[in-house]
Amino acid sequence: MAPPTQKLIDCKFMTYYKVVLSGENIFFENYSDAPEPVIGFITCKLIKADTEELAIATAKRDLLVHWNHSFNSDRKLGMPKLAIEFIAPVKGWFKPKTSNDYYWFTDAQHKQEQLDKFTQVPNHWFWRKNKKDSPPPAHTANKEDLPE
Repeated sequence: MAPPTQKLIDCKFMTYYKVVLSGENIFFENYSDAPEPVIGFITCKLIKADTEELAIATAKRDLLVHWNHSFNSDRKLGMPKLAIEFIAPVKGWFKPKTSNDYYWFTDAQHKQEQLDKFTQVPNHWFWRKNKKDSPPPAHTANKEDLPE
């Protein structure tokens, strides 16, 4: 058995994984203006784990616990059939904030639209490639363009 300090050191170097799950085969009534039946949901979890397999197992467990305590407390919605849609290690200092949000979908196209939000490569708007490659600011002008 490892000493307690060794466990803390090992825990510090665990990887964060972004796990995107979908759940289908639920019984969810849609009371909106255009009542198409909701057939499933997409959710994204940020999981700290040693391996991808452990991250997937933890994400599924956390999702089912939350599902049964929040939406399915009366057991009318059924148990969703879960599928892993995307998993990737999260690199860098900034970790995305995730909560227990569910994004509902009504058909396969709607599901794909929801998945695209979570699986696209993030836009690194805060990095500048090279000053030479970037256009000049809009407020600058050439000397020839200025009135005399």
